[in-house]
Amino acid sequence: MLKTPWENAEACYQELSQLLPSSTIISVNHGTAAERENYFKNALIFNRRISQDPFIIVYCESSSDVSTTYKTAIKNDLPVRVRAGGHDHEGESSGTNTVLIDVSKMNSVQVNHDTGIAKIGPGNKFSKLTTDLANEDVMISHGTCATVGIAGFTLGGGWGPWTRKNGMNCEHLMGATLMLGDGELIDVDEKKGKVPDLLWALRGGGGMSYGIVTEFRIQTFPLPKELIKFELHWNKYIDPKQEDFSPIQPTLTILKTWESVIKSPRTGQLIGTNLKINGKPSKKPFNVKTVCHNCVMYGYWEGDKKSLEKFVNTFFKKVPPELEVIGEGGTDPKENYGARLMSSWDRESYHKIQVGMKGLLQGEPIPPDNDLPAPHKITSRLVDKKGLKEKGYEQLLRSLTSPLIFKENRSLGLFCYVTLGAIVGDYYKKHPKGNSAFPYKDKLYTIQYQTWWNTEGQYLIDGENSNVYDYTNRALDWIELNREIDIPNTSGSFISFKDSSVPTETYFDKSYDRLKEIKITLSRDEHNHLRTRKTII
Repeated sequence: MLKTPWENAEACYQELSQLLPSSTIISVNHGTAAERENYFKNALIFNRRISQDPFIIVYCESSSDVSTTYKTAIKNDLPVRVRAGGHDHEGESSGTNTVLIDVSKMNSVQVNHDTGIAKIGPGNKFSKLTTDLANEDVMISHGTCATVGIAGFTLGGGWGPWTRKNGMNCEHLMGATLMLGDGELIDVDEKKGKVPDLLWALRGGGGMSYGIVTEFRIQTFPLPKELIKFELHWNKYIDPKQEDFSPIQPTLTILKTWESVIKSPRTGQLIGTNLKINGKPSKKPFNVKTVCHNCVMYGYWEGDKKSLEKFVNTFFKKVPPELEVIGEGGTDPKENYGARLMSSWDRESYHKIQVGMKGLLQGEPIPPDNDLPAPHKITSRLVDKKGLKEKGYEQLLRSLTSPLIFKENRSLGLFCYVTLGAIVGDYYKKHPKGNSAFPYKDKLYTIQYQTWWNTEGQYLIDGENSNVYDYTNRALDWIELNREIDIPNTSGSFISFKDSSVPTETYFDKSYDRLKEIKITLSRDEHNHLRTRKTII
């Protein structure tokens, strides 16, 4: 007799309770009030706009736990999801009526100083991982959000503040332990320069399609002796709670200058950078050449403060910025490296509004809300290697000057902006083809459209009675329109900035056909159990 999904879930739970070690945490939506409350906390994911309700959440502590949980779920005809950091922007790291394999407890880090290769558990988040690595005087091409996990980050590519110098993190994935679709565990490693197809797919081909990674083996690099994290500001807000600011520098000139900086062969010490441009309200026609937006350039500089100041004075003469040095000597292993990851790169902070946009002081930890979960929506595209050109600049600035953005937004903790993440730099100039599935090595930078509403503090207390919801639908409309807007000299989309409305092939571009073949022939997943909305096939 055919069982209902709920009967299958109960059978699966009973089996897992017997098969897994007694110390394994298994969370289900039944039991006492306290147990149910704990389950709902465990079920939450980073994007609070999306709610998922798994049948069972299993906190695996080993590769064998992962395999056992997966096999038991499949035996009981239940779909599976995998969660490490839970930062998938479309909530695909969880799922309703699924068995959720949570690997967050698999967070060991071991560095082999002879080879420079680090064995990294998939549950590591950057706050812990980067500190552990810094204490060993080595680093990887990490991201900037402290609560992001290494697994989804690496499998999606791995963009961050080291990209210009060291490329995407996936380029340095030397091996992995992988559970395939039949539940068996295998090792895939680069040997004598030869990259197995499965390893190639894991290097930027997206998460979960080919198996569940239970260990990453990543080539580290030595930390530089001098490292400065800095910000350059233009058109700063007069009132941090409003959209008003003193229009001093045209956005077009700032944008062109930043683009020329990342293309320049003389800026190798700028090992990574991001330009954030905040959207602004507009109900009237405007002049693209003179329109001004609040802009912040974030950067990692390999050198001392004097050389940084010389760089700023040389390259930004036409648009003099306000320089803020966030941290010097960031390679000191005594420093808590992971607590100072400049999360503002990824997210506009309501905390800064609360403190009057005074900026961060040297040595001050990241603002508390930068890494907190919050509802949001994003979409993305990438800029071709020749740059946006005049029509591209114009269209980008028109998308950022919109009647769908309101002056009340900031006071309510609602933000609409783009972040431009540099890809071009020394690494991809030297390795234009590479040996990874990441398809956009020849692009200049990413364009990531973002809208967030930071439901914290009083707004969290207000809940559904918050006035922010008078404006969120328009902000989401802004994202929808900008997904489709024609911006010349752009194409593609970045899987780590996932938008479920973007076709899967767009994310993987020229790697897509080979990734499909690898999925079919090597994943041992006849019935495509290893799937989410944006996996391969």
